[in-house]
Amino acid sequence: AYLQRRGMPQTDEDLGNYDCILYGKADGSTLEWSFPHGDGRIEKRPMPARMVLGSAEAQVSAVLAGYGITQLPTWLIKNELASGELVEILPHLSTSGLPLNLVWPQSRRLTPKMNALIEGLSGALLID
Repeated sequence: AYLQRRGMPQTDEDLGNYDCILYGKADGSTLEWSFPHGDGRIEKRPMPARMVLGSAEAQVSAVLAGYGITQLPTWLIKNELASGELVEILPHLSTSGLPLNLVWPQSRRLTPKMNALIEGLSGALLID
């Protein structure tokens, strides 16, 4: 509904003219959006906010309600993308993901709970 009213952005510079829904961090700042460069670097840019929300799920709801656009991980919205409820804009600017590091106290053996966590995350998050 939102993109039908506003049209599809053609470049990353166009995004600043749209109603951006941002993730608000606990310290009052907002999460910057990530933009890839051809050389593999990721540029972080602050975006103008129409709405600032404290959870990614709330961002999804706001976009579905037609309040604007946001940048979210595809795993969070895969069902909405598959059903056509949401569409990816500027797909050539999507990133390959963010690094995730698991750390735990060193011990000789991993506990069954830690093994289960690593196994579950490895499958769910496509860990190499």
